[in-house]
Amino acid sequence: MNAFLKVLTTALLLFSSLPITFSAPTRAGFYIPDHIQEVSFRYRSIDKLIILPVIINDSIQLNLILDTGCRNLVLFGKRFQKLFTLEPDKRVQFSGLGSGRAVNGALSLKNKVSINDVLGENIPVIIIPNQNLFSVYNNVHGVIGYDIFTKFEVELNPSIQLITFRPAITASLNEDYISVPIRVTDARPIIDCRVVLDKNQTHVCDLMIDTGSTLGLLLKTTDLNDYKVYSSERVIGRGLNGDIEGFETTTEKLLLNTLEMTHLRTGIIHSPWHNHASIGMDVLKDYIFVLNYCKGYAGFRKV
Repeated sequence: MNAFLKVLTTALLLFSSLPITFSAPTRAGFYIPDHIQEVSFRYRSIDKLIILPVIINDSIQLNLILDTGCRNLVLFGKRFQKLFTLEPDKRVQFSGLGSGRAVNGALSLKNKVSINDVLGENIPVIIIPNQNLFSVYNNVHGVIGYDIFTKFEVELNPSIQLITFRPAITASLNEDYISVPIRVTDARPIIDCRVVLDKNQTHVCDLMIDTGSTLGLLLKTTDLNDYKVYSSERVIGRGLNGDIEGFETTTEKLLLNTLEMTHLRTGIIHSPWHNHASIGMDVLKDYIFVLNYCKGYAGFRKV
């Protein structure tokens, strides 16, 4: 069974009241040093997921899943509480896929982060003290998402496990990619899509590019009667809140602007709130793909 780890964070808004001083403004967020045009390096992959080597505060060495569905840098495990200065009056609640309850996390501010030559300052870190939900993966400690995508165009080549960061504002998509417009909603990259399950079933909905999922195409619906499936309900993966139960089928065609994907393994699950779709790494592994939140596009090139 494919494991499916998904973190859907609530919006985290941080406000501070600072006295007026004459000191230089403090840098916040991720950046590439001025003398470097782009940063490329090989990453480790587990179950098709993208594992990035991360160092926090010059001493805490971690491996984090690159997850486009996650807003902040999140660590799982009680031991991390002792390694960070926590904000005692600030708590963050998370809810995600699965049948369990939401989990609570502690907040640490003003952390220094490095990912190869990509640097970050004053980065918030969320720590979930619950048992490490990534224990099924060897030496994986958490996730990193939206924070790393806001300043860069990110290119991923899963076939050779290569990731490239370049400044988003000056980047442009190479002509050999199929360009697909994206919009960022609740820190997630969203595309308009058309799902053709078969000649009698077509659905139009929003679709998220989800690098934190090992699944292929996932359809969430408030009414399972909208889909005709011929399999029995079973556990199709695992989310932040436990096992994910749903139905498995095959989608004949997925249309993203002018990009057409065919014969996709598909999971269908019930959601109390959403009617939308996502594609995970079981689909994305067959493409070199680019995400540029700043300019509002994704690019896809078949491997």
